[in-house]
Amino acid sequence: MFNTKENRIKWLEKVKTILMMGGKSKATFKNYRAHLNHFFNFYTEDTDFSTIREDEILVYIQKNYLALKRASSTTNVAICSITFLYAVCFKISLNKKLLPNPKLVKTIPTVLPKQNFIKIFNEEENLKHKCWFLLAYCSGLRSMEISSLKIENIIASEHKLKVLGKGNKERYTILPDVTIKFLRLYCRQNLITNKTGYLFLGNGGREHISHQSISGYFNNVIAKKYHLPKTITFHSLRHSFASYFLMNGGDLIVLQSLMGHSDIATTRRYIHFSTNYNHLEGINYV
Repeated sequence: MFNTKENRIKWLEKVKTILMMGGKSKATFKNYRAHLNHFFNFYTEDTDFSTIREDEILVYIQKNYLALKRASSTTNVAICSITFLYAVCFKISLNKKLLPNPKLVKTIPTVLPKQNFIKIFNEEENLKHKCWFLLAYCSGLRSMEISSLKIENIIASEHKLKVLGKGNKERYTILPDVTIKFLRLYCRQNLITNKTGYLFLGNGGREHISHQSISGYFNNVIAKKYHLPKTITFHSLRHSFASYFLMNGGDLIVLQSLMGHSDIATTRRYIHFSTNYNHLEGINYV
């Protein structure tokens, strides 16, 4: 259990295997790996992790996260990755009550107004980028889901899309006429007949494009071009889909299914968009 390079590789591989077997995404392992490598580097090579317990880990979290005022979500992932490492690699169950539990700040999702989206969409010349925007804004897809979208999962005749979401969970979401139109144009122009079955091919021999390329284009190019607030990212397009769905009378349970949320509490974040605060009973407006 010493902190050698060989052991690190072995431990990370086991963490990855158990996470994948549990249906977690590659992105989850990537986050865990980053935090665990930072954890490993904090200690010397002759450190025996079987002797490191909650008190010492608390010191590590204090110095590397709390003192630096890292985001609560970041700190929580770090703690989860460490407790997971101890459980699967060292067969040690850490007492979470002895470790910090930063409260997550529940923020209201940021929405891109329709008029802004339409302007960005109309002025975008690249057809592939237009398709990315539509799939997020009109169907609620994550960048990861867009990147791995397969042609066979586009069911145009029924106006629906089969999506492989987080944890390899499948779901269906809506597919409006406008998205169908531009997806068809894209397929015709690019002669999509590849053997991989993916709609958006990757570079350098990759089967499909990376989700970082999709979100990165919007966050680094579009956001700067249109001077968007820092709170507006590619993921805001997905937030916009959910918000407008409820604003137009959509059902919360249906939205949960369309978004692929495991917990209804996640979907409830959008409820405030469905309420007209100008016509609340019992309030006399001047």
